[in-house]
Amino acid sequence: MLPLSANPDFSNITNTKVVNPYYDINGEKIATQIDVYGTDALDQAIEMVLCTEPYERLFNLSLSSPLYQVLFQNSTDIDTIMSSIFDQIEFWVPVVIDRDNAEVENLVAEHALRFKIPYVSSNGRFAHTFNRIIGK
Repeated sequence: MLPLSANPDFSNITNTKVVNPYYDINGEKIATQIDVYGTDALDQAIEMVLCTEPYERLFNLSLSSPLYQVLFQNSTDIDTIMSSIFDQIEFWVPVVIDRDNAEVENLVAEHALRFKIPYVSSNGRFAHTFNRIIGK
């Protein structure tokens, strides 16, 4: 794992490989041969922000997403909180989201949400679409 001083604010976003011999966001062991860099690293950071519950990070209580309300409350309208979710992503991850083309679909049968969030990295090097299904 990189020391915090190596890239604490994601300001150095390049295609340089960073070996991660620890566990991924799903708790699965990552082999030492798997590298996370570029848009994969940004996608992982976006997913981390989306999946972090309020007050889950004890040393950084403001790191969270209001997505928790949508996944665990029956009567929450996703459209009303999408702006605040995008604000949190842009605050914590160095990306600019194309909000006009972003899509969020409620998959009721799977108790999940499908995200298609186009973004450009803050330095303009990467343009990519975050495409994930996140559920309970």
